[in-house]
Amino acid sequence: MKVSIVIPTYERHDSLKNLLQDILRQRYDDFEVIIVNQGLSFPKELGEILTANKSKIRLFNDDMQNSAHARNKGIRKAEGEIVISCDDDIRIEQDFIQNHVKEYKNKYIGAVSGRVLCANDIPTSKIKKVGEIRKYDGKVTANFNADFKTEIEHAYGCNVSFRKELLLRVGGYDERLIGTSSFDDADVSFKIRKLGYRIVFEPLAEAVHLQARGGCRDILPGEKVYWYYHNFMLFYLKHMCKIFFPIFFLRQLISIFRRAFIGKSRGIVLKGIRGLKDGFRDYRKKT
Repeated sequence: MKVSIVIPTYERHDSLKNLLQDILRQRYDDFEVIIVNQGLSFPKELGEILTANKSKIRLFNDDMQNSAHARNKGIRKAEGEIVISCDDDIRIEQDFIQNHVKEYKNKYIGAVSGRVLCANDIPTSKIKKVGEIRKYDGKVTANFNADFKTEIEHAYGCNVSFRKELLLRVGGYDERLIGTSSFDDADVSFKIRKLGYRIVFEPLAEAVHLQARGGCRDILPGEKVYWYYHNFMLFYLKHMCKIFFPIFFLRQLISIFRRAFIGKSRGIVLKGIRGLKDGFRDYRKKT
């Protein structure tokens, strides 16, 4: 089963180099790497890695700084049955690909979300649920550092794999979920689950997410607030039960004012509310 690893990247050359070195050490050999470069440069050192491994790594340039757009471009170029979508600032062990692929022996599995270790993770002993979004108010439970295998509702976008045929059937990533790219992973997860497939969390497919500086998500704090609420609104209206919308909306307003109080910034209120409003507008466009 051939695997295509799609990596959008934007000016994080050192992180990308380290990830490529990890990938080239994988025990599972039937793979290709598709790099979608949205940056202004691509240094000679990285070019040399590509030249030395041209049978394994392909590079495509893209001038649109939108990670969903880059992932979709990589998916279209992919030759593998399985597409692993990951960020350029993760580190992985030698059985990373194998631990994704083994789950697809079950024909009902449509996607696999791997374990993600970040700074300031909550203790695993406190984790009961992984990858859930509460239906009536949109409360998100992530906990992707968990150490137990389980079925989940949504994946974590920096370390996730899909059957390519399903990605194409659902239209890939929604390119309106931009800015911080919040909820682009949840959106494609929900679309695949609506086809009747399951998503499994496999902790053995582990990645360390360095959350390196730079990248397409390196934007001002106020803009992060705007795009988070914009994307959350759009996601909720696409996938959740609209009868509970007033509860969801009230919860988001409370969240915005709490952020503003903690950050001592009235501007957060304006950014958050505008994000919700524009997310509602973009949902109504149905594009």
